[in-house]
Amino acid sequence: MTNFARVSSTAMALALAVTAPAFAQATWTYDDIDQDGNLELSSVEFERVGRDVFMTWDADRNQIIDENEFYGGVYDAWDVDRDGMLTEAEYGTGWDTWFSDYDPIAYGDLDLDANAMLMDTEFATGLGEAEVYDTWAAGGELGEEQFVTGLYGVYDADDDLIVTQAEYDVVGVFWTADAATTETLEAEVISLNDWNYDDLYANGISAEDFIDEMEVYDVTGEEIGDVEDIIIGPDGRIASIVAEVGGLWDIGDTHVSVPYAEVVMSDDGLGVVIPVTEETVGDYGFDRDVFTVGSATSEVVSGVDDAEVLRGWRASELIGDYARIRDGDVYSNYGYISDLLLQDGQVAAVVVQANDAYGSGYRAYPYQGYGAGSGWDAGSPYYDMPYGAQEVGETEMLDYERF
Repeated sequence: MTNFARVSSTAMALALAVTAPAFAQATWTYDDIDQDGNLELSSVEFERVGRDVFMTWDADRNQIIDENEFYGGVYDAWDVDRDGMLTEAEYGTGWDTWFSDYDPIAYGDLDLDANAMLMDTEFATGLGEAEVYDTWAAGGELGEEQFVTGLYGVYDADDDLIVTQAEYDVVGVFWTADAATTETLEAEVISLNDWNYDDLYANGISAEDFIDEMEVYDVTGEEIGDVEDIIIGPDGRIASIVAEVGGLWDIGDTHVSVPYAEVVMSDDGLGVVIPVTEETVGDYGFDRDVFTVGSATSEVVSGVDDAEVLRGWRASELIGDYARIRDGDVYSNYGYISDLLLQDGQVAAVVVQANDAYGSGYRAYPYQGYGAGSGWDAGSPYYDMPYGAQEVGETEMLDYERF
């Protein structure tokens, strides 16, 4: 474990400054995640919340929450009034709710300058001495599964493996959505006045065409299957390509997820080459019901036809969903997502076939992201755009012939 007491205050402040704002609890209500309506949240139901928090705290998107990110996330959560410091009351409530199983560290022992304001560097040093991170990470790296388990334990105050509405509400006070979070999200919205299709026409790829038309070859040049889907991470980057292979082999058809970094376009541009052959396909992964974006990015995974993707989604899940636009404080239906446009290894735009009321036809709009506080979530049938009717109506029609 890193000794935080030896990290300079300047370095720590810089590290914590880049940590993303805390996940807004208002995004998930208890009813949202109590899927069976039995007023008891199981660990499986809770995963939706845990994943969103993990995604937000994992500021560098490397699938691991390091100590800086962990302490920064906890500090931001405990600072319920969002004034950039912890009072003794905030610290005490946070410790009793989150870490009651650990030996407490007195507020005065951390407040080194005795100004009754606990800053992030003082806070991180204290938690480092308590070895909270080391326990959550089980002595290793804090990945998504360990983090979700640890967070569920925070909610499950009586350790009965069930989170009641009352327990959920107790922790909910730490996730107050603040103005800074809203301002950050709004600042990232691309103005349609500055939006044009020039780069997309020059370098964009249709995800729909990629999935429907690309053949798959092995390293010997033999055609072995077809592209079935594209796995996208929460940051919009392509994690892997899902292919159905093996139809010509004795093993029969199988679906494999191949890291995007290992996928090469064929010389004619009409297919992709993957490092899977009849002799090696058995070496890749194993059949599973769930796989993570992290594993999709770093290893070939087999048996992923209907598998759930943790912290990510399939391109086919968004294509066909309804796009909505702002209408005052609510959203109204605009049209269907008909395609995604890919550029430089990530989703650059969504293509919407507008309803007749908005002029019909196809238009492309900047991709707004995935997860809490963004345009879309894999569990939602809607993709929400931060634009009004007049803005979307002034966007030019998309000409597929120019790709």
